[in-house]
Amino acid sequence: MTLPIININADLPSVPRSGHFTRQFWQALGEGRFLLQQCTACTALRFPPGSICTECPGSETLWTEANGRGTLYALTTVHAGPPALMRDGPYTRAIVDLDEGVRLIAEWLGDPQARFDTPIELVVTRYTNGCLFGARSLAA
Repeated sequence: MTLPIININADLPSVPRSGHFTRQFWQALGEGRFLLQQCTACTALRFPPGSICTECPGSETLWTEANGRGTLYALTTVHAGPPALMRDGPYTRAIVDLDEGVRLIAEWLGDPQARFDTPIELVVTRYTNGCLFGARSLAA
């Protein structure tokens, strides 16, 4: 499933590192796909990508594409932080539970008063120097 892409005419304040365990994730995100790692030993899904399974000592993984849908678990709005992140004022982060069973933190691109358990979709935020991902309420 291809995620919606929002183009932002600005530089990221901090470009994410891309290394051996994350390169494929960032490349796919730039194409509008959200990948999760799946342990080949126990089949557990995980995010963020890493070298060792969080459920067993397995180190072999496959990439699997998430459908980009889930549920809002929690929100927090940050009012004081590093100057680069505060350039546009307070920002909101969401904890979301993806349909695949993975919980993650994402930039919140919706109403900061959204109800918990609101259905969400992931989106790609494409900046002039890289991509991030965010979440917003699923259109009703």
